Amino acid sequence: MWNDVRRAMGVLLVGSLVACAPAVTGSPDPGLNAPRVALEAGRPERLRLVVMGDQGTGTDIQRRVAQGMAAVCAAQGCDLGAALGDNFYPAGPKEATSPLFRERFEELYGALGIPFVMVLGNHDESWLWGGDGADPRGAAAQVAYSRLNPQWVMPGRQYQASVGGLLDLFVVDTAPLAAYLPSVQPQERPGGPWDAAQRAWLARSVAQSAARWRLVLGHHPLYSNGKHGDAGAYDNLPFAFQRGGAVRELYKVACSQADLLLSGHDHALQVFAPQPDCPGTWTAVSGAAGEVGGSRRGTRSAAFEVYGQPGFLWLDITPETLTIRAYTVGEGGAVTMTEAARLTRRP
Repeated sequence: MWNDVRRAMGVLLVGSLVACAPAVTGSPDPGLNAPRVALEAGRPERLRLVVMGDQGTGTDIQRRVAQGMAAVCAAQGCDLGAALGDNFYPAGPKEATSPLFRERFEELYGALGIPFVMVLGNHDESWLWGGDGADPRGAAAQVAYSRLNPQWVMPGRQYQASVGGLLDLFVVDTAPLAAYLPSVQPQERPGGPWDAAQRAWLARSVAQSAARWRLVLGHHPLYSNGKHGDAGAYDNLPFAFQRGGAVRELYKVACSQADLLLSGHDHALQVFAPQPDCPGTWTAVSGAAGEVGGSRRGTRSAAFEVYGQPGFLWLDITPETLTIRAYTVGEGGAVTMTEAARLTRRP
C-alpha cells in the first residue's frame, strides 16, 4: 500500500513539474562538446575489452565482480575497459576530489592498469532523488575527474574514443532523454536542441568512421527483456518523456552503421542479434556489475540472457571477428563463462 501511495505522490510531483516546464525551442546547439580521443590499448591486430555497467554501489557484489574481472583479465587479458553508467549510487559526487572516486573506482579497478571508457547514467545525473536523471550538472565532477586520473576516460558527456584503425567507440549521454523528472536544463529535454545536436553528432560520426569496428555506448538500452524494457516503453511510465522515445531515436541513427550497441540500466546480461527495426546492428546489456534484481519480463528472442546473477561482458576484437563472452560471478567468487555471440566483420 505504501508503495502505491509513493507512486501516486511521484506522479503528482512529476505532473506539476511538467505543467510548469517552459517550452523548448531553437536549433541544435553548434557548441555541443563531443571531443575525440586516441587511446593506446592492445595491439593493431587484437583488442580485449571488458565491459561492466551499473557497478557503483559500493556493495559486496561490486567488489566480487571486480575480483572476477581481475581474474579474467589475468587469465585472458584485458587491454581496455568500458563502464556503462551509474558509476555511483544513489547519486554521483559533486566534486572531482570526492573520496567516492577512490572507493568505487580506484581501489577496485586501478590494479587492472587499463583505461576505462566511462559513460554517464541516470544516477550520475541526479537532482531531487537518486536516479531521477534530471540534473546534467551532475556530470561535471566526473568529466573533471578524468583530468585527475587518466585511467578514467571521460573528456565530455559525449565523445569518440579510437583505438588505431581497429575500433571506434561513440559514447552518448542518455540520462536527459529518459529522466524521471523534467531536466533542470530545458534545452536538454527530449526533442530539444541538445537532443537534436547529440543525435546529429552520432549520426555523422558513426557514418564517417573508417574503423573496422564501430560501437555505440550509452546507459539506457535500446532493447531489454529486463525490468525496464525497450526504449520508448521504459517501465510503462505515465509520461512520454520518461519512457525513452528519445533514446530510441538517438540509437536508431546508428542502426546499420554501428556493429554493436552497448548499454546498462537493467541489472542483467543480455545479447540480441540485429532486430528488424535496427538491422545490421547487435545490441547488448551489461548492467550487473554492482547490483542484480528482477527477472525476465520481455519476450524478445535473445542470443544470450541471464538474470539474478552478477557479472560482466568481455569482448575479443580482431580485424575479422568480434566475440562476446558473458561472465557470471557466484557467491563464492567462482567465474562462469558463456560465449554469447561471434560477429563477423561486414564487407
